[in-house]
Amino acid sequence: MPKAINQLPSLPQVLIKILDAIHGEAADFQQLADIIRQDPAVASKLIQVASSSYYGRSQNCSTIERALMLLGTDTVKTIIITTAIKHFFNHFSQQHTQFLKQFWRRSLITANFAQALATLTRYNAPEEAYLCGLLTDVGQLILLTEFNEDYLQVVNLSPPDYRLLEEEQKHFHYNHCNVAADLIDSWNISTFMGDAVRYHHEDLEQIQDAQHLVKIIYLSSLLGNSSDINDNALTASHELFGLNEALTREIHGRILSDVENMAGSLNIDLSEQLHTEQQAHQDLAKRLGELSELSQLNQTLWQVQSHEALEQTIGRALLLTFGIQQCVLLEYQPEQNRLVGLNDGESSPAFNIAVQAGRSLSSEALLNQSIQHSVTSTAKLSVIDKQFIRLCLAEHILCLPLIHGEQTLGVLVLGINPKQLPALQQRFGQLLSLGQEIAASLHRLNATNATLSDDIQQQQLQNNILEVIHEASNPLSIIRNYLELLRVDLGSQHSANNNLNLIKDEIDRVGKILLRLKDPSDNNDDSITDINKIISDTAQIFINSSCVSKQIDLKLHLDQTLQPAKVNSAYLKQILTNLIKNACEALSSGQQITLRSDANVNSNGRSYISIIISDNGPGIPTEVKEQLFLPQQSTKGSKHSGLGLSIVKKLVDEMDGIISCRSQQPATDSESSGTEFHLLLPK
Repeated sequence: MPKAINQLPSLPQVLIKILDAIHGEAADFQQLADIIRQDPAVASKLIQVASSSYYGRSQNCSTIERALMLLGTDTVKTIIITTAIKHFFNHFSQQHTQFLKQFWRRSLITANFAQALATLTRYNAPEEAYLCGLLTDVGQLILLTEFNEDYLQVVNLSPPDYRLLEEEQKHFHYNHCNVAADLIDSWNISTFMGDAVRYHHEDLEQIQDAQHLVKIIYLSSLLGNSSDINDNALTASHELFGLNEALTREIHGRILSDVENMAGSLNIDLSEQLHTEQQAHQDLAKRLGELSELSQLNQTLWQVQSHEALEQTIGRALLLTFGIQQCVLLEYQPEQNRLVGLNDGESSPAFNIAVQAGRSLSSEALLNQSIQHSVTSTAKLSVIDKQFIRLCLAEHILCLPLIHGEQTLGVLVLGINPKQLPALQQRFGQLLSLGQEIAASLHRLNATNATLSDDIQQQQLQNNILEVIHEASNPLSIIRNYLELLRVDLGSQHSANNNLNLIKDEIDRVGKILLRLKDPSDNNDDSITDINKIISDTAQIFINSSCVSKQIDLKLHLDQTLQPAKVNSAYLKQILTNLIKNACEALSSGQQITLRSDANVNSNGRSYISIIISDNGPGIPTEVKEQLFLPQQSTKGSKHSGLGLSIVKKLVDEMDGIISCRSQQPATDSESSGTEFHLLLPK
């Protein structure tokens, strides 16, 4: 069954984005990773290849970023193009298309929620949680590929998850949970990833004591299966992580919005309309054709040995690919800040153009590193622009910058007619890629020309340095990968970890290519909130429940001058809930909790709103205080995750606030005791 992964279908819109990202000479790791993170099929293929014995299973490739680092750009390009070609020649029905869109949406919601939960609950590998969420239902894609229309019928007749598993087992002797888990296990990347996928449809009671990642994926799957949050998801959110309804709904709503926006940016219509998919398949065919043309041109350009041969090759390529009959190649001489061009093999320049803003269209193309043309230009054309028009036997000209790395090596002037412009505008991306291929050949020719002047050699050295810096990105990434593996081998307590951290920081600083965590919670939707009311409402919940049952007194001392402020109400309610709940669980009958607010507190010259939650209970042991806000095993019994204060600290950080704790355990019965949490929120 896992062999079907080689044929897993993807949405054409996602493949188009990936092909566009690798269209040029150099693919950016961050851009590629961000797009691949949107597609379970492509992500599965990359992880499978990176985890194969050829690349060494010891690499523990459990994230998309690590797979990219290990495989390198060229291998990734080959995988993506092969996937796109296989997809293009597979003709899926409308039912297939709608299933894939629903699958894509559910996978993205699950993955984003898994990353958000991992970050919120301080799971040590949020990127691994994202990948696991993305692949949670990849078993359905494998079954679809293997059994086609038969599987679609089973899916359509079995909406509830438990029913679908039964029907899959009955008809195919597999269910999608086990298929996906077996596949992940075969990669030998993470025992817990396979477990998380295998058990994500179990009953909640069976998940209570499971490993952290298993619980994250379980809840993320519940929230990814519906546009709305049902009671089962809310119950699981509370039971597994102690999250209240407001916070769960806020995160869920934000992720739904992000996925819808992502669909819009990819031109994915999540309705049942078919015309958008037909257009997407046509666009995919177009991208593949362009890539094929560029690949053939690149091979031809690499073989040229002179500037004259280069111009001839460019002329043939423009005629065959774009229907353009005349062109002029201008090279940039940085020491003179001029564009020069030869005519019919003459030794002296036929064109010698100053590179200054507003002087000519070719100069503007070089300075702005963008295509310029005279068709819609409102500025008066210079004489050199008019000369190019006459020389190219055309009505207008289009100037294409020739960019290599971060430098523009020249400009290609093309003769065009007004009727050609609309079609060319749709292919500006391909034109720019052509310019990059030409620039690379020009760079190579200049590097091998023995008659270069000392000044040009110096410029060439600078270009080579830039190229070396660019090419260093891959080995730097692999070095960082091996550092992570070394850290795992040494263990978290090894004395060398501090040195490894320093090395990693320096690699991150020099390379500037590794991804940082995107925590969906970066985009908080704060609103004007009555903080006193939030405190009162939250306190009332406990006054009517825990405080009554344990005979605990809960008092409020709220500053009535405190005005409504811009605060995330869901975050604040979750913070108060966790802190009051902890106090209730620690106190005995007759003891007291006090909540205070203060509208004006100054700390280090900055104004804050203060909230204090204090009690006269037994206090917190010293060994617990030393790791108070870190995820740890709960000391309260099996019903507690040990993540409450870790979540509180994360939410306070997100609000740019400060939280501190003072707690004292009495040495004798006559000494005072108790705990006080002091929360400062910026005004």
